[in-house]
Amino acid sequence: MALTPRLDIKQTQSLVLTPQLQQAIKMLQLSSTELVDFVADEVAQNPILEYGEKSDGSDTPAPENNPDETAGQEQTPKTADDFLQEHAPVGTDGDTPLDTDFSGMYDDNSSSDNMGTVPEQNLGLNGSNMITGGAGSFDFSDTGIDEKQSDKLSLKSHLEEQLLLLQAAPYEKVIIQYLIGLTDEAGYITEETPLIAERCGCSEDDIERIFKIAQTMEPLGVFARSLSECLKIQQIQADRYDPAMETFLDNLEMLGDGKLSELRKLCDVSKEDFLDMVEEIKSLNPKPGLEYGEDIVYTVVPDVFVKQTPKGKWFVELNNDTLPKVLVNNRYLKEVGENPLKKEDKDYIDECVSKANWLVKALDQRAKTILKVSSELVKLQKKFLNDGIQYLAPINLRTIAEAIEMHESTVSRVTANKYIATPRGIFEMKFFFTTAIGSVDGDNQHSSVSIKYKIKQLIDDEDPKKILSDDKIVELVRAEGIDIARRTVAKYRESLNIPSSVKRRRIKNPAL
Repeated sequence: MALTPRLDIKQTQSLVLTPQLQQAIKMLQLSSTELVDFVADEVAQNPILEYGEKSDGSDTPAPENNPDETAGQEQTPKTADDFLQEHAPVGTDGDTPLDTDFSGMYDDNSSSDNMGTVPEQNLGLNGSNMITGGAGSFDFSDTGIDEKQSDKLSLKSHLEEQLLLLQAAPYEKVIIQYLIGLTDEAGYITEETPLIAERCGCSEDDIERIFKIAQTMEPLGVFARSLSECLKIQQIQADRYDPAMETFLDNLEMLGDGKLSELRKLCDVSKEDFLDMVEEIKSLNPKPGLEYGEDIVYTVVPDVFVKQTPKGKWFVELNNDTLPKVLVNNRYLKEVGENPLKKEDKDYIDECVSKANWLVKALDQRAKTILKVSSELVKLQKKFLNDGIQYLAPINLRTIAEAIEMHESTVSRVTANKYIATPRGIFEMKFFFTTAIGSVDGDNQHSSVSIKYKIKQLIDDEDPKKILSDDKIVELVRAEGIDIARRTVAKYRESLNIPSSVKRRRIKNPAL
């Protein structure tokens, strides 16, 4: 074939990413704090923009919706259209949420395979720190290495590093992360155990068992609920906790009151042994957490509130305080337009007007998209909200994307650095994405967290004379409609730090 020059006409379609469109996509990923800073810069640079009444620095709280007023008519979470009717900023035309197909533009978990499963060390069940002592995980940082803090490691950071290596079930790590958020600077927890159990959706026995797991972490004595328990933890680890020491620590207040003779009689030890016990207690650390630096406190402000009506319906609303409200200053624009302008001045004003209109519209689209995604999350996670951590539904980015007819990359950006406040605490939106195990009939799916919980419950309740093998566990789990393989059961059992059936038989039947 001869090589000759020729002219061809070809028609193609391509999408041009304008700087404004790229900025709008980036705005989806911004946390509320970053968004406030971004809008502040835009307002400072654009004379046409001004803050609305809720973004002018005033601390007047936004009025909340009364659940009782809407209890009879709320059938589903509040929709984006409802929000727009109440909060649509000036200059918007009610366009659809910003949805893009640029899955290759950013590498931020846009694939459905990488569905944003929350790292276990970043989970928590309260409004304090399910978030490992930070206000969010960002993909970029302008902080130079010389500006980074070189202070002593904080107690919470030290505990969270150990949590990564702790042999515990995923849901147990979730609760331990919650306990880390409750520890004070000395390492103690003052929250009542029944209240912790209620918030975590677990029994008090489960919480006590998880406390014992957490109390094996360094420094010894953390997660104690009293001075006596703190010293007891240290003595147990040192293998110095005998009946006499147990009596001593159970009546520790007598030592503070100077009732040494009465305390010695209770312990039933000689005077020399009693003095040794006193010196031994004095050598322990009553406040182990003080060995570490103080935590940097970040205020986590939720982007979305989830509330329940008296009739049990769930509804969603945006946190208006985190949404910067900007308006086009039409009065200033009118004053400028009444005077003759040079061409370059007129071009500058036109550019400012265009940027102002774009920002108002982009903020509206961002709010609408966040509300739409969070509403679908709440709809799919009602069982978790009602019953607790063991009932997390297995969903991924594709599940949400298909339900709201958006691209997965858009959902990924929306859920990045966003927090949702529920009656069970404040969670990062990524928390609600977990892996799934199919059912026998193929119609339903089950969360891996809930399946691990089932396996553990089966083993805890097994008859010591009839230890369950992995094959038997598979049969029992399959009987509940869950399609699971033996190797999966073995893997989950090992991740729960549960020994094999042979070892359990020896442990539960020492005589054999």
